[in-house]
Amino acid sequence: MSRAFLRLLAVACGLAAPCAAQAQARDAVEVSVRPQPLRTALMEFGLQAGVTIDAGGSERCGTSRGVRGRMSVETALSRLTLGTNCAASRVSAGAYRIVRRTPGRPAPLRSAPPSPASSDVATLDEVVVTAARADDLLLSRAPYGLSSLDGLTLERAGVTDLTGVAARVAGLTVTNLGPGRDKVFIRGMADGPVAGQAQALIGLYLDDVRLTYDAPDPALRLTDIERVEVLRGPQGALYGAGSMGGVVQVVTRAPDLTGFYGRATVEAALTSGGSPGATAELMINAPLFRDRLAVRLVGYDETIGGYVDDPALGLGNSGDVHRQGLRAAALWSPREGWTLRAGFLAQTLNADDSQYATLGPGSPYARRRRLAEPNRNDFDGLWASVEGDLGWGRLKASSSIQSHSLDARYDATPAAALFSLAGTAAMDQADDLSAAVHEIRLNGDRGARLKWSAGLFFSEYTHDGTVAVSDGAGGPAVLLRRREDHVDEAALFGDVRYALSDRLAVTVGARVFRIGVEHRSGTAGTPGFSAGEDALVDVAPRVVVEYDRGPFVFYALATEGYRGPGFNAGAVGAGGRQPFRSVRPDEITAGEIGARFSLLEGHLRGRAAVFMADWSDIQSDRFDDRGLPFTANLGDGRNEGLEGEVQWRSGPWTLDGHAVVNDPDLTHPDPGFDLGGDIRLPAVADFSLQAGLVHEARLAQATVRTEARLGYVGPTDIALSPTSTGVSAGYLTSQIGVSAEVGRWSVRASVDNLFNRDDDTFSFGNPFYASDAMSTPQRPITARLALTARF
Repeated sequence: MSRAFLRLLAVACGLAAPCAAQAQARDAVEVSVRPQPLRTALMEFGLQAGVTIDAGGSERCGTSRGVRGRMSVETALSRLTLGTNCAASRVSAGAYRIVRRTPGRPAPLRSAPPSPASSDVATLDEVVVTAARADDLLLSRAPYGLSSLDGLTLERAGVTDLTGVAARVAGLTVTNLGPGRDKVFIRGMADGPVAGQAQALIGLYLDDVRLTYDAPDPALRLTDIERVEVLRGPQGALYGAGSMGGVVQVVTRAPDLTGFYGRATVEAALTSGGSPGATAELMINAPLFRDRLAVRLVGYDETIGGYVDDPALGLGNSGDVHRQGLRAAALWSPREGWTLRAGFLAQTLNADDSQYATLGPGSPYARRRRLAEPNRNDFDGLWASVEGDLGWGRLKASSSIQSHSLDARYDATPAAALFSLAGTAAMDQADDLSAAVHEIRLNGDRGARLKWSAGLFFSEYTHDGTVAVSDGAGGPAVLLRRREDHVDEAALFGDVRYALSDRLAVTVGARVFRIGVEHRSGTAGTPGFSAGEDALVDVAPRVVVEYDRGPFVFYALATEGYRGPGFNAGAVGAGGRQPFRSVRPDEITAGEIGARFSLLEGHLRGRAAVFMADWSDIQSDRFDDRGLPFTANLGDGRNEGLEGEVQWRSGPWTLDGHAVVNDPDLTHPDPGFDLGGDIRLPAVADFSLQAGLVHEARLAQATVRTEARLGYVGPTDIALSPTSTGVSAGYLTSQIGVSAEVGRWSVRASVDNLFNRDDDTFSFGNPFYASDAMSTPQRPITARLALTARF
């Protein structure tokens, strides 16, 4: 815990109350509500179905088993209340009230006389979010920089990756090195353009499975998703190491205990001047024992067409990506209030070449290299969790194991002489990663004023990596480097929230942790292996002050994030020019003052925040003079900024937008790796903005949804080394799409990069050609057509 953290403590206020918007109930809606207390389940259902629910009578009703699938509102409400002490009564079209059941007799769904409006209606703001590690936190009352995107909305918009999510969330950045090679940043806190040995800045989670440690985003296809939550960081107190920038949590749709159903989708994509793409998806939900045990299976096979030419190799439209995946989950509800979940995930991703181009005369979608640069990113994991009500608190325990395998090739011909090769040279990196993570967490309360949580965490992580060089034409490979790393982290964490009054509350929390690192490596030309050990023991605190005043929720917070120490293979000493043998741990101390609001009877709502972060001993993955990767401590940095998200709804129209302005600087460069003074933190823009317009209408028997989006991302600086500073000048993004649903069928058509722009999105591709002007142009205008059948 740093002194800077203590200086950040402040009090603020914020605005946001549930929206009062009300939509008409349709004949059938697609919903996905997890098992949870009935009160919060009804709030989540109200958001998805577009209906108003007076939940004032839902106290002490028990736990809902959840509901998933496409059905009428009445059927969904009956399933949500099944096994509880309450039932739903229709008040009017699109409005329902929760009533207590008569003891001994199940109450059917029935009409009831109108009742006065209640402050506990479930409205469009009332989605329950889990990334903040609270069981009953409503998005509209969250005193954090937290955003949530509904999975059904993403599905209708054709969003299947984090790049699409980033276009809808303020401050989320995804680099564009290529699927399976990208890094993810939040709020301008970026450590460099490439993933290597340093732990990721962002915690990426699929349910209870962490997806990244010191590896790029595995680019899992976002299909059959309940929602995506983005919690801005640092989040060291809640999530531990590797959440300095924040957390992105993908919540999948859990198995539905109540019915058998499925969905199949096929999609075709055509890119101007590029190769075509195609996708097939299948989802099946099957109860094995009704209301007790169910399984859910998701599978997909996707080809993403390439669009970069390499005349020197005789390649046209290189860079095809083939992605296949399987996800399976089981849910068992042995008794009311308890659920056990287990799951399996496997995905393979193969790209036949990289997707960057070289700037110069001719096509912006061309480059000249001596060798192709294929890469592979395979991921698989198993997880299990148990969650239930202990009476005095709520328990959740989870365990997961995973493996992550990556291969990447670089054309290293410019450095062939350094490796005693004549002609071409290829550098191949191979990394095998594995992890086991265990956590036990308890949440509880002592009356209305006091809420608490506490937990234990333990993880083990290993990384075996090799770097080899060859002529790239089938000749023998020479091993240049091999490294083995073992990292373990143990932590005790918890927090207490106390309501000082009906409006003012304070949360204080901390994480006490120990990170241990063991390293072993060998380098060509050096006999034997070198080894090292290091550890970090510290405390990561968190303080939140929130003030709830009607349509506003003001908040202020101070928090920290961290990454542990490390080692560089083949480096010695700790003086002169990096790389050094040891890599120092880094730490971010941040503060935020923000507000949520809901105005004009819920038609206008949003969030705004001012943030500041100090970052010490920044770890960053770099390349040495031979093109070999290492981790540097760049020095100290700072970022300050503003961000806002807003949404306006009027009848069938919805207008949303977000903007971020920040100033990420490297303020005190490390003497061992001086990038030339006061420069920008790499790979993030000073500003970005996005806007979207959606119209939904009923035409005959079809529900038609039209969406248009437009955005701009400002200039970015890659800053790989003192002599290499690739700069992207900024780029415009655009998309338009329309979808229609008729009964069990739906069709979606969309066009990306509507104006067919070829702006540079990412000025990096290959460290051996650092003096070349490289770019990653936007994918040319691409049209997609998808057809979905439900059964």
